[in-house]
Amino acid sequence: MALTREQIVDAAMTILRDYGLADLSMRRLARDLEVQPGALYWHIKNKQDLLTVLAGMILDAVGEAASLHEWAVSIRTALLSVRDGAEVVALAHVLAPEGPSPLLQLRRLLAGRGLSPEGERWAAAALINYVLGAVTQEQTRAGLARAGLLAEADSGADAAFDFGLGLFLAGLGDAP
Repeated sequence: MALTREQIVDAAMTILRDYGLADLSMRRLARDLEVQPGALYWHIKNKQDLLTVLAGMILDAVGEAASLHEWAVSIRTALLSVRDGAEVVALAHVLAPEGPSPLLQLRRLLAGRGLSPEGERWAAAALINYVLGAVTQEQTRAGLARAGLLAEADSGADAAFDFGLGLFLAGLGDAP
């Protein structure tokens, strides 16, 4: 059976979910698929391309949001559904900031607030950075706890996220 892009992406997502980003290499992926690493490059340009595809898959669960609060919570939920999801999405966002993504919903959600176009861009970047940063920290703590380097993951992460989000949204004149 011939190797397909879908098989590669599915195997990469499995590695990511089971082991995390640190274990996702093109060599590991080829080994798991029982092919030579060069065979992957017929279907995937490079690891950055693969990470962008995986980020899209992570964010696929996010639908249209009616508010900034709903958007942030749904992005967080999607990121937390995959080990190192925030790191993968952050990398993909840097690689393709204008790529199709639920992250771009912010433009619509920030419109009509009296911000300049530049202010809307900055507010969107700040909120994206808050969500990605908060979830990255949460996932890092969870990984350290799994490795036995921390006693436990942060049990107050939900409340801390909501508190920070509330502060951010209050600054935009938005009630949660």
